[in-house]
Formats: sequence, structure tokens, C-alpha cells
Amino acid sequence: MEKLVEFSNATHVKDISETYSQIDDSYLFCHIVPGGRSLSELITSDPHKINGTMIMLMRKGTPFIYEINQEEFTVGPNSFVVTFPGSVSRVKTELPDDVDMYAMFFDSKFLQNLNINLSSVTMPALLQKPQPYQVLSDEECDLLCRYFEIIHINTLEGPNMQITKTVASSVLVSMLYQLVKFYHKRMAGMLDDTITAQKPGKRHDYVREFVRLVHMHYLRERSVSFYANKLFISPKYLSLLVKEATGQSAAKWIDDFVLMEAKNMLRFSGKNIQQVSYALNFPTQSSFGKYFKHLTGMSPTEYQKS
Repeated sequence: MEKLVEFSNATHVKDISETYSQIDDSYLFCHIVPGGRSLSELITSDPHKINGTMIMLMRKGTPFIYEINQEEFTVGPNSFVVTFPGSVSRVKTELPDDVDMYAMFFDSKFLQNLNINLSSVTMPALLQKPQPYQVLSDEECDLLCRYFEIIHINTLEGPNMQITKTVASSVLVSMLYQLVKFYHKRMAGMLDDTITAQKPGKRHDYVREFVRLVHMHYLRERSVSFYANKLFISPKYLSLLVKEATGQSAAKWIDDFVLMEAKNMLRFSGKNIQQVSYALNFPTQSSFGKYFKHLTGMSPTEYQKS
């Protein structure tokens, strides 16, 4: 059975970290450097479940295999890894002693109080299921390192704990938006590659404009005909173009945007189901419930409790 890692038993990293800071039971920061004590004292090879969120940014060092929910990732230079609450993870290979890594552990309650503009971070699931792992460019890695360091410096220099937490929350939200920018950039590149692989020209432009319009209007409009009218083509022709270019129907694109927003709101916005229904322009709570269950197999209430 996996070990449960909570905030209280994660604070032992201060004994092995070159640089460490902490705000009560909200979050902690550490920086592991080569020549210090082994990284294996921070990350166990036994399966463990995180009761919180842990993020790691590896700057340099020999790669190792890290498993999250039975999916393997090669963590090496410029790797960014997020372990979400309830995830079971473990190290599958011998840990190197030349690792230069930033790590932060956040209590779930601290993260739930972050003020996030959900519409800014929404990304359709059909493009790519958000992964807990990314390899960054040198420039992206350097930028994220600055966010980590700002949070650390703020923690050390904050005499007022509430203000310190507020600053840390703001910096963390900014870092989240920055990660979303990285993600959008990669997904846009993948989409361009997919569309460009088809015959270029007007058809290519229709699909690109359709995606842009969906991102602008999905909170209010869910019909393919609305977007087809904006493009002055028939819904049938638009569906054909989108399917040929992306492998997904136009309706699926729209549903994925709406569903991602609905999940975000149900989990993180503090809105009740009726308020979420209204925000997504459904005529009734019942119609939203039927729509959500059709796409996910569970009711909004079941999803909130899952």
C-alpha cells in the first residue's frame, strides 16, 4: 500500500535542501543542488500518494524515470513535473546525485483559495490531455526559476504572514498563466502542423478561424451553425473541413471547450450547479446536467464529489 505524503511529513526536505522556506502549513520551497545530500531523501522509490500538490523543476543533472499513476516520464534537464492531489507516484530508477532541482509542496486548501481567471486557462481536451510533465526550453526554464525564487524571497522577507501568503498566491497564479502560455504555444504549433499537413489555402484559413471563434464565443454559443454563419459557409461544409484537418468534428471542438470550462467551474469557482449552468448559457440547470452527463457519464454533482 502506498505511503501518504502530507504537508507535515514533507517538511523533512529542509534537512537536505541547500535553500528552504515555508509558510505554516500552506506551502514549502526547497532547492536541491549537486554535492548536497541525496535526492533520494526527497523522493522515495516506494509508491506514495500526495495529499497536496508537488511541483518540480529540474535544471540540470542525469535523467531518471519518475512514474505518476503508472505512467512513466523521463525527468531530465529542463523538466517540469506536477504531482496532483491523490496521484500515486514513485521513482523507478536509481536517483542521481548531480541533480539541480527546485521543488515546492502546496497544501490543497492553499491552492483552492487562488484567484484564477478560469476562462484564461481553458484549453480544449481534444488537443491534448494536459500532462503532468513538460520539457521546457532553456529560456522557459530560466523564467520559471525566477518565479520560484520570488516566492522563496517573499517567504523569507515577509513579516506579515497574510500579506506574504497573498503575494505568494499572486506569483503562483502568474506562474500558472505563464505555463498556460507555454502550453498554448505548443498546442498552436501542433495544430498548425496538423492543418498545414492538409492542402493549404482557403480551407486552411476556415479551420484556423473556426478555432479562434470557438475560443471567443464558446461560453455563449454551442451550435455549429453559429460558427458556420460567422464564416459564411454551411454547417455541413464547416464540419467536413474541421474533421479533415483535425480528425475531430466541429461539434466535438465546441463541446470540449464547454466541458473544460464546466469542469473548472464545478471544481474551483465556488459556484453552485445552477450558477454554472447560467454562466455557460444553458436555459435550465436540468439541460446543463443532461449535457454534462452525456459527455462525461456522470452528473455535475457526481463530478464535484469525485
